[in-house]
Amino acid sequence: MRFARFVLLGLLTAAIGEWQFSVFLRDDLDNFIGSLVFNTLYMTGVYLVTRLLLTVLRNRPKFILFYTGFFGLSGLMVEWFLIGNSPWGNPDASQVGMFAYWACMALVPLMFLLEKRSLQNFILRYALVYTVLILLGQFAIPGPDWRFAFHIYAVILGYLGLMLAILWKYLAAPNA
Repeated sequence: MRFARFVLLGLLTAAIGEWQFSVFLRDDLDNFIGSLVFNTLYMTGVYLVTRLLLTVLRNRPKFILFYTGFFGLSGLMVEWFLIGNSPWGNPDASQVGMFAYWACMALVPLMFLLEKRSLQNFILRYALVYTVLILLGQFAIPGPDWRFAFHIYAVILGYLGLMLAILWKYLAAPNA
């Protein structure tokens, strides 16, 4: 049950940004579905590594920082070598935004696995507000160029903000 919940939370975390890129920006539902399939496999690996890391490193602040960095970097490797969003292949791609996106995909389910109630509630509220804002932006911003810029920056700042807020809240109150 924990495995399914972990993977599902990772998929939901990724699905918001993927929907923005695949559906809102590129009108490509097949790409969205393909990313969900890939991310399911990826999150299975994340779960297995997470279980191993929890037994070795325990639930400590340094562990959370290592964990965030490890999965943010592993996600960048996916972006660079599988997707083609490397700094040399696609210099316009936001490396910080992609790092935060992949880090959040692993970090959000971890906070639910560790049963950090205050962080769980914060994440749910953040996701709800973010989703409402991107829907408002999609339907209220005129012109495809403005919507494109809005969604690009929303993903970058949205995932970066979530990652930093989770780390801040966790490190400020590790027993929350």
